[in-house]
Amino acid sequence: MKNFVALCICAFTLLACESDEPRKVAEKAAPEQVKAQQAAAQPQNDAASAMTDAQVFAYILGSVYGLPSYMNTPQRVGAMVELDAMIQGIVDNERALKDSTWKLQLSEEERKDINEHYEKVAAERRAAGDKASEIALAGPITGQKVVITDTTSMIVKYSYAQGVMIDMLFDGMRKSFNEDFDARFFIQGVREFVYEAMNPSFRKVVSDERLKAVNTKYRNRMEQIREEQRRQ
Repeated sequence: MKNFVALCICAFTLLACESDEPRKVAEKAAPEQVKAQQAAAQPQNDAASAMTDAQVFAYILGSVYGLPSYMNTPQRVGAMVELDAMIQGIVDNERALKDSTWKLQLSEEERKDINEHYEKVAAERRAAGDKASEIALAGPITGQKVVITDTTSMIVKYSYAQGVMIDMLFDGMRKSFNEDFDARFFIQGVREFVYEAMNPSFRKVVSDERLKAVNTKYRNRMEQIREEQRRQ
């Protein structure tokens, strides 16, 4: 529980800082990103006025966990995250959380091997510096289900593994707040913040004012949780 609380504080810090680092990374890594994704299918937005604070917070967490992974990966590993595969990882992990008999498309061991592979790739790219290979662009975002097979590329598998990982973090927030945040809004947040990063003219369903208000509400709740833990 204490680890999850620390994680929550990090998440709130990331959001509060409103860092433009992911956008700087995107500009360096793949300025063609917007061109490559212009035909991306956009999600069906729920009316912001109908969203509860808990749903908005789940949406916020989509930015906190999904956007850094999507934006920072290209420069690190030399390839863009496949957003559909990342979303599939979230969807599959949500199902696995609810049904212990259901298996993810990649086992824990396979995900570990993939992550270790890309850690090596990242180290090689850091060592190469300016001589590192160009960024491989992602395919078009279709919004369709992604099925992992023996012939699936490593970057698609990595993207899927990233989705599983960030959904585990999202589920950790549920435990920390003892609140069943809806993954649909988490996924919507991942999508919309990524779309906005690729295209600044994209309008998110939730206003910045509401995002800040809800974030402040939950940050205050987290501070109360921390204070209660100190007293124990």
